[in-house]
Amino acid sequence: MKVRVERSIITGAVRAPRSKSHAIRLIFASLLSPVEIIDLPRSDDVDAAIRAVKALGVSVNNNIFGLVGNASIKNENIYLGGSATSLRILIPVIAVIGGKVNIDGDHSLRRRPLNAIVQALSGRGVKISSNRLPATVEGRLDDTWIRIAGWESSQYISGFMIAFCLSGSGKIYIEPPIVSRSYIYLTKEVLMDFGCYSEISGNTIEVERREKIRFVRAKVEGDYALASFYAASALTTGGRLEILDLPEPKQYIGDHLIVEIYRNMGAESIYVDKTWIVSASSQYRAVDVDIEDIPDLGLSIAPLAAISNGVTRIKGAGRLKIKESDRIASIISVLDSFGVRAWTNNDSEIFIEGRSNNNVKPAEISCMNDHRVAMMATPLALKAGGTIYGAECVNKSNPRFWEDLVSIGGRVRIEE
Repeated sequence: MKVRVERSIITGAVRAPRSKSHAIRLIFASLLSPVEIIDLPRSDDVDAAIRAVKALGVSVNNNIFGLVGNASIKNENIYLGGSATSLRILIPVIAVIGGKVNIDGDHSLRRRPLNAIVQALSGRGVKISSNRLPATVEGRLDDTWIRIAGWESSQYISGFMIAFCLSGSGKIYIEPPIVSRSYIYLTKEVLMDFGCYSEISGNTIEVERREKIRFVRAKVEGDYALASFYAASALTTGGRLEILDLPEPKQYIGDHLIVEIYRNMGAESIYVDKTWIVSASSQYRAVDVDIEDIPDLGLSIAPLAAISNGVTRIKGAGRLKIKESDRIASIISVLDSFGVRAWTNNDSEIFIEGRSNNNVKPAEISCMNDHRVAMMATPLALKAGGTIYGAECVNKSNPRFWEDLVSIGGRVRIEE
C-alpha cells in the first residue's frame, strides 16, 4: 500500500492513540488475574500478545481476559509477527512456568538479537536453540532469581517481573547499563493493580505477589510517542492541535518528555487537563538531547529538527539499530530524501542539520516495514508533499494513523 501526501495544514483536535506498551502489559498480566481491558487497541502487536497468552491458557471474550486453570503451554507453536515486546516478555514467562515452545516472527522480529536472554538462562535449566528467531525455548528456571544484562532491552526485565509475580516472588539482578528504564516503571505500575508489588533499588528488583486473584478493570492509556507524530505534523505545517486523553506526565523519565522537548525546540507545547496542546512557531531551534531511556522519541524529534536552526544532536541512540529497522540508518535516509543532511559518527549519536529556511523538498519514502519510520516521514511529507510506500506498516501500532490525519486536515490519499 502506498500513501500520497499533499501539502496540508494540520489543525483541530484528535484523541491520542492508545499505548500498545501499556496494552501488552495488561494482556500478559491476565495470567495473574482476570481483567477487562478498556480501550484495547487492536494493532498487529497487540494481536500478537493476545496469541501469546492464549497459548498459555488465557481465554479472551469481548476484551475480558482470564486464565483457565494454571498457566501452562497449550500451544507449542507461537507466531508473534513483529512484536518484540511480546517476544521479550513471553520468553521469561515460559522460563518460569516451564515447558517447550517454538517461537517465530516476521522478518523484522527475526533480525532482533536474543543475546541477553540466552546468556541469562544459560546453565539455569532453560535452553534457547538460537540467538535469533525462529527459536525453541525449553525447560524451567532452576530458582526464583535471575541475572540479566540491561543493555539489550528492558522488556526482558518486565517479562521476569510478570513471571515472578506468577510464581509468587523473585529477584532480578540487572547488569548495567539499563536502557529504557521508563518501561520497567510502567510494568511496576501495571502489576500493582494485580496485587503484585515491586521494589526497585539500584540495579536490583524484587517482586512479590501479596494479594489473591481478583477481577481487574483497566483502561489503556494514551501514548505520547505515537501522539507526537500528530503534534509534529501540526508544528511542521504551521498548524495548531489539541491531542486529547493523555495521562498525567509520570514522575520518572518517559515518553511524556516530548512535550518539553518540543517546547525547548521553540514550539508552543503544553499539557493541560489530559490534553497536549501544540501551536506552530515561525522558527525552531536545534537541541541536544539524550534518548537512551526514551529511544522511540528519536523518530519524534527528527521531523522538527529537520526545519530547525542549527544542528540537533541526539545522543544515546545506539539501540535504534536493533529496532524494526536500523533506525539510525532509517532516520538518515528519510531525511536525506527530503533534502535534509543527517549523519552519525559512532552509531550512538545522530546529528541533524536543520533547513531553517523551510526549504524541504518532496520525497518518496519506503517505510522499511517500520511503523515509526512511516510516521516520522509524514510531518515532512505534509509540509512538502511526498509518497510513502509500504504504508500499511503503521498497523503494527496505530492502524488509525492515516484516518486520524485526514480528520485533522491531512490531504492523504491511500492507494493499494
